[in-house]
Amino acid sequence: MTLEITPEFRNALDLLSAGSNLFLTGKAGTGKSTLIRHFIESSDGRVIVAAPTGIAALNVGGYTLHRLFGFRPGTTVEDIRSGRAKPGRMKSAISKLKTLIIDEVSMVRADIFDQVATSLEMYGPKPGEPFGGVQIVLVGDVFQLPPVVRDDEEEYFSNRYETPYFFSADHFTRDSFPIVHLTKIFRQVGDPQMVDLLNHIRDGRMNRATQDSLNAKLNPDFQPPRDELWVTLATTNNIVKSRNNRRLEELSTTLITCVGQVFGDQDGFELPTDESLNFKVGAQIMMLTNDSSGRWVNGTMGRIIDVQKKGISLLDNRDSVFFDDKIVISADEDGLSVIIECEDGNLIEVESHLWEITRPRVSNGVLSQDVVGSFEQLPFKLAWAITIHKSQGQTLEHAIIDLSGGTRATGQLYVALSRCTSLDGLVLTRRIYPKDVKIDHRVRQFLNSEHSATASNFRAVECLLVGHGDGYIRPIDIAVSGENGIEAQTLLNPTRDLGTSAQDYNLTASMLQIAPTLAEAWPAIEEAIGGFGLVSSQPDALKILDDELKRTGIVTGLNDIAAIRGKAIYRTAQECASATWTTFSQRKKQPSVEQYSPLDEQSVGYAMGRDMVIVPFGNPAEVATLLTNKLAKLRISAETRKTVADFESRYGVHVDLPEASDEPQMEDILQPGARVCFTGTAIVDGILYERPEMEDLALTAGLAVAPSVSKTRCDALVAADIATQSGKARKAAEFGKPIFSAEEFVHWADNVKGR
Repeated sequence: MTLEITPEFRNALDLLSAGSNLFLTGKAGTGKSTLIRHFIESSDGRVIVAAPTGIAALNVGGYTLHRLFGFRPGTTVEDIRSGRAKPGRMKSAISKLKTLIIDEVSMVRADIFDQVATSLEMYGPKPGEPFGGVQIVLVGDVFQLPPVVRDDEEEYFSNRYETPYFFSADHFTRDSFPIVHLTKIFRQVGDPQMVDLLNHIRDGRMNRATQDSLNAKLNPDFQPPRDELWVTLATTNNIVKSRNNRRLEELSTTLITCVGQVFGDQDGFELPTDESLNFKVGAQIMMLTNDSSGRWVNGTMGRIIDVQKKGISLLDNRDSVFFDDKIVISADEDGLSVIIECEDGNLIEVESHLWEITRPRVSNGVLSQDVVGSFEQLPFKLAWAITIHKSQGQTLEHAIIDLSGGTRATGQLYVALSRCTSLDGLVLTRRIYPKDVKIDHRVRQFLNSEHSATASNFRAVECLLVGHGDGYIRPIDIAVSGENGIEAQTLLNPTRDLGTSAQDYNLTASMLQIAPTLAEAWPAIEEAIGGFGLVSSQPDALKILDDELKRTGIVTGLNDIAAIRGKAIYRTAQECASATWTTFSQRKKQPSVEQYSPLDEQSVGYAMGRDMVIVPFGNPAEVATLLTNKLAKLRISAETRKTVADFESRYGVHVDLPEASDEPQMEDILQPGARVCFTGTAIVDGILYERPEMEDLALTAGLAVAPSVSKTRCDALVAADIATQSGKARKAAEFGKPIFSAEEFVHWADNVKGR
């Protein structure tokens, strides 16, 4: 196939030929891997390709960074500098290396990048020079899968690096790595609508039109046509394994197990397929190699037609070895072959493949590979389903996207969708929601997104937060301030327990029961920030607000918030926003920050300040309907009833609230043996009641204590505040269990005790 040398390709190749370091990036399907293969083929051979993961290394025919440099779990830069960690058997190759290409660089952690740089400075061809005099070529789309940081490593990373990405490493500077963006799409070249949708998902700007277009592909009951090969892309290994095993069991043909052969030194080599590979005639598979004759490539889909030994089907051969109704064969058996029908209808005969486990060696200035071991196995794997993570780099004609459990990493949705060549070959098993569009805004800031328009006017945005204790941080009060004072302010319902917000901010669950979610309040906030650059004293304000907006149901144009220093702790968001604006207005230098631009036309919403007055945005009657639906299954607090009555009076609308008389009565529910669950700490008649004291009261009154709210093992929930949004309260609403206040319960228990 003739390589199309676009101006972008030419720019990158010129930089590479000149020996420059390079960061080659671009959207999925823009030819990054193709360009690098072209460069390698034209190089003098002293080039090594590496990647952060085994599957990525296999895809490019290279090494993992850990294997190449001898890194082990826990290796540090200090270990390398002190000589405690060395490249080992790769040392000679590294000393003669000219170019190191790191593919899928989005998954390379900052600490690993620093370790690579330090190893090269010590063991590269020019010790002491940056990267040891080696040309470094970074390849990948940082909007795709991110580096993996374990929970127990997060504190270290937050203190040590600005982000976990390679571009936050000590040894990375923008000046040392010219960036070439590839923009021409080759994968979805025949489907401009698909290209447009992918661009919105990649940038985290999924407006309602994009969401509707994608969700039009929803078909949870889809059954692929028998003559087409569809692959399910799923979020976890467990889902993939279960799907493949189930589909394999559904085939009535004989189970075949091919036992692979491992020889020599594995030396950190990650097996490309199962050592004991189970399959059947009729199984859907994916090829894992490139055929020298061009009959298939890595990623080719097919279906097994027959398994033969010396041209005779194993299923018809009486000499076949059966164990427990399955055929067991060895990958190194003479004459073993599998007949596969490819997606294009062509039949191919596939024999076992020998993967050589190599170690680089330099002889007379020439880099070569020493074989230190091998793995022999049939070169395919079951592929009714594969993980989104392992699909990175693949191109699929037909894909079923299964987001069961939600997306789990930034860029995961984009990676899944961008595997497809067109919308015609895409099916969703469930809807795509705003919360599925996970993007790390630090990546956008690093790349200076082409969507940005630098702001010249600014406003401060601040919010009070709950959830620091468990990590589920959500805003409960937000305010926007500018040169004319407070431009917008509203309380927010975080739909979770409020922790110590009553003491810290003088905000109770009863007050926030009718408060809008951030998505419901966004029309009011958006009106105040449109066209302005935003600043905040909270370093994580952008992530917190963007996560909460998506969790509550919308994607907005919120892409950038500049962080400025803030000193005091405030009891209201309004005070905090005013202080931030005062500090900002005294600065001599303005930050470079993208101005806020709405994605969609404003929808209906409302704001509610600490005065408990509802201010509608949009038609008040539509807001009344929103409130009716919002409060339908809740036990309504007195504060909420008062606020609703005021709203009805002001705007001449009606909110249909559950009548107090319709609510279950405690005397009817709390019969002897009733199972009661408790949540929150209450103060009743000046006495503090922790949960153990409440449970003792229940037992004394002849009740049973339920540890949690469930559909069949709990009859009621007693809460410190009936408007609580704790997990137990949400379960009670879901299962239709009554909620009683702690005050009601204590007085009831006292009456029972006095009888």
